[in-house]
Amino acid sequence: MMKSKWQWLLPKYWGVLLFVGFGRLFVCLPFSWQLKFGRLLGRLSYPFLKRRKHITMTNLRVAFPEKSQQELQALCKKCFESIAISGIEMMIAWFMPKRRFAKIKMDTHGMENFENAHNDPNTAALMLGCHFTCMEVIGRYIGEHYKPFYLVYQKHKSVAFEHVMTGARQAYVTQCLQRKNVVSIVKALKRKSSVWYAPDQDFGRERSIFVPFFGTNCATLVATSWLADKTGAKVIPCYYVRKDDLSGYDIFVLPALENFPSGDDYQDARRYHEFLEAAIKQHPDQYLWQHRRYKTRPSGEGTIY
Repeated sequence: MMKSKWQWLLPKYWGVLLFVGFGRLFVCLPFSWQLKFGRLLGRLSYPFLKRRKHITMTNLRVAFPEKSQQELQALCKKCFESIAISGIEMMIAWFMPKRRFAKIKMDTHGMENFENAHNDPNTAALMLGCHFTCMEVIGRYIGEHYKPFYLVYQKHKSVAFEHVMTGARQAYVTQCLQRKNVVSIVKALKRKSSVWYAPDQDFGRERSIFVPFFGTNCATLVATSWLADKTGAKVIPCYYVRKDDLSGYDIFVLPALENFPSGDDYQDARRYHEFLEAAIKQHPDQYLWQHRRYKTRPSGEGTIY
């Protein structure tokens, strides 16, 4: 937490200040130009990001063993275009004026599945998301249209960037809840509020079990089942992608999961992975493959990366 505005004058914060200043100016450009610039940036940076390229290619080999090396390399390049566009979308979500943001094309599919739970005063809605690269701009759209709406996130290591990030997000969501602050998440759901949560990352062995993801075991959080059990929240899967022509976005919301939690954490996690795999197969380049999803291994297994 930044204790004083004068702290921003310290040299160690100048980089964040430049980012904010650049972002506020950049979002004044036409929307289509911004996303095309992001795609170009991804193409230009691809040859230089060797470590991230290695992680991405490893993930893609695990997920799509039927693809040739040439196909995987082409997909990897598109993944880097997508992640670069997501950096632009982050600035759009945080800095674009509301009037201009409202003009971005958002097509929703099945949003009534969320609205029914969100508008029911006796029901909490746990919006079960995932790390598709356009999630930042989608978070703003949902946060602006549905109140109260809480966002579960991972705290950033940089104090200055954390301050900017949470300040920007809390302009359109009710509150950002840190992933480790389980009490706050439970309280929000018990107030019958709506909470966005994406458990599809490797946070180690703590509160995790090993469940297949594209046929290979990975550490998977059991918190989704636990939260639903403790709060009675309806668990509503969703995913979101940018349109191929970069003209806007599609948001897909599925019906609330029935018999969830089932009492079997493994089967509950498998259901989530089945939904996620189906979504990724339709838009494989837009998933966050740059994350080491298979980092934590079962006992006796060597590293994948």
